[in-house]
Amino acid sequence: MDNQPTPPANPDIPTPDVSLSSIPSPLDQPGSSPAAPPVNVRTIDAKEAVEREVQAGSLAPINSRIIAALIDSLVVVGLNMAVHLLLPHFLARILWLVGPAYMVCRDSLSFLGGQSVGKKAMKIKTVTVDGKSLVNNWEPALIRNAILAIPVFPLIELFVLLTREGKPEQGRRLGDEWAKTKVVIAPDASTAG
Repeated sequence: MDNQPTPPANPDIPTPDVSLSSIPSPLDQPGSSPAAPPVNVRTIDAKEAVEREVQAGSLAPINSRIIAALIDSLVVVGLNMAVHLLLPHFLARILWLVGPAYMVCRDSLSFLGGQSVGKKAMKIKTVTVDGKSLVNNWEPALIRNAILAIPVFPLIELFVLLTREGKPEQGRRLGDEWAKTKVVIAPDASTAG
């Protein structure tokens, strides 16, 4: 398309020559303030990414850990129900260990990226004290989780976690001490390169 003006329909009436550059802007008026500079969206995203990175690796809050443990307990119940419903009766008796096996190994399963289902949901992760992932690192996972199979011990661990709030050993239950692990906020998948 041309930017040339179309000839008037009636040659006796002159067409005014008006271009957008000749229309005064409200900002050209005296006393008006210039428009705000455009916001740099990349800068905001970078700041948020830095804040997330500061949080990632810090100790996970106790409420996130408790919710993750409850979610994992529901996973165990679901696994046990599935085994009993889907497998023949004699095989279900043997495989009732699937749920407890998940609870003991949940932090080292490579197909879950070293996070249990509950920890993935709560965006937390168990790592060694050095910050190394537990993926396929079975020894610390077994040490920290096997004690939870002892009746009443999960309540003792909860008590330990609650009484250590605000102390140097905050965020570490007995299983974490013995396995030399800690539970931290997982890095965001979008910022983890």
